[in-house]
Formats: sequence, structure tokens, C-alpha cells
Amino acid sequence: MTSNVKENEFKVKAPELFKELKERVRHLKEPEGIVNEILNLIDESESLLKNNPEESEKNFDEALSKAETVEISHRAIPLAWKLLKLEMGYLVLLLLFGYLTYKWPHFVLWDGLMEYPADMHIQTAWFGALGGITIAIYGIYEHIHLRDFDPKYELWYICKPLIGAIFGWFVYLIYFIGLISIQGIDIEKVKIKYPEFPYLIAFLAGFSERFTIRMIDRLMEVLTTWREKPPGDTTKKGKTK
Repeated sequence: MTSNVKENEFKVKAPELFKELKERVRHLKEPEGIVNEILNLIDESESLLKNNPEESEKNFDEALSKAETVEISHRAIPLAWKLLKLEMGYLVLLLLFGYLTYKWPHFVLWDGLMEYPADMHIQTAWFGALGGITIAIYGIYEHIHLRDFDPKYELWYICKPLIGAIFGWFVYLIYFIGLISIQGIDIEKVKIKYPEFPYLIAFLAGFSERFTIRMIDRLMEVLTTWREKPPGDTTKKGKTK
């Protein structure tokens, strides 16, 4: 009963809703392809209204959601530019730090940290941060291009390089302490043949949160697969006569 009432309400209001949304979409300062996609959804909704009002309402809601997303993304463009400048600033600082530590490894601020094994921890964190900056810059470009940039994720863009550094260092520890091995790959041989392999792992960890979360899940599986030995069978067997 409630569903029928809602359908009837939508049927009554639909012509005015279609008109308002079409006007709203036509005023979007966006590429023709994006505008046409939303207008096509509205047209489909109109054609379904008489015979299938429920599906018509779904199409209308989808069109409305897309229009609102595009509007939010358009208004957030100044924020996107600020975040892009921030990420470029992170990148410059990261490259500068890499250059300084390479050029003057015994500078007082990091003297002793540029020697094995401490240097591997710093270097993998560095590559993790680089991966974090890379995905942040790519994310800004991609979401602005698709017109679905969401300002709610501002904090994610700000923190991503730091998170990437931590993830890069942590995943390096997981692999090279030997808690988890890569299927079909002998880690020790890889380390000898490809000494840059830890940096690849760290970069991927900083770049992809899913990659790191999978590693953490696998680590948890390894650490929680222990089983207590069942207590010995203390039942005395009866003597045979």
C-alpha cells in the first residue's frame, strides 16, 4: 500500500521534477558527454513513467544523483587545485630529502641512519611516501576528469603520503623478516639478484591501501594459525586377559 502511494506521488510530481532537473543539467558548465548522459537517464525515466513508475523513479534518482555529484565536483575544483599544490609540495620535499641524505649521508641530523640496516627502514618509508603521493595526484586528476571529485576525502589526500610511508615500511618488514613469502618467489634469491625489490614492495604498499590490507590479513592468518596441542590421551587401556 505504501509503495503504491509513493509511486502515485512520484507520478503526479514527475513532470515538474523532470522539467526542473533538465533545466538544472543544461546549466551545468560541463562537457557535452556528461550532460547528455544525465539527460538520457531523464528521458528513459520519462518513457518508463506510465508503464513502470518504480523503474522510472530509479532512473530519475540516478540522474539526480549524477547531477548533484557533478555540481559538488565543480564547486570543489578550487580545493582540488589546493590539494594538488600540496601534493607537489610533498613531492618536492621528499625528493629534496632523498637528495640531501644521498649527497651528505653523515650530516648531523641523520648521521648513522644511512647505514644498513637502519637505511633500509628509511628508504622503504621514503618509497612508501612516494607511492602515497603518486596515488593522491592520480586520484585528484582522475576524479576531476570524471567529475566526481568529493571534498569529503580532503583529509585522505592530506594524510596519504604519511600513511604511505608507514605502510611501505610495515610491508617491507612483513616480507623481509620472512613472516610472509610471495607465492612462487624465493625472497632470498630476489634480494640478491634484485636489490631494489624492497623499494618496489614499499612503493606498492604506499600506492595501494588494498595491497597493504591484504598483506596485513595474510600476516594475521599466519600469526593466528597456531593450535594448542591436544592434551595426551590419559585414558588407561584395559588389560587384555
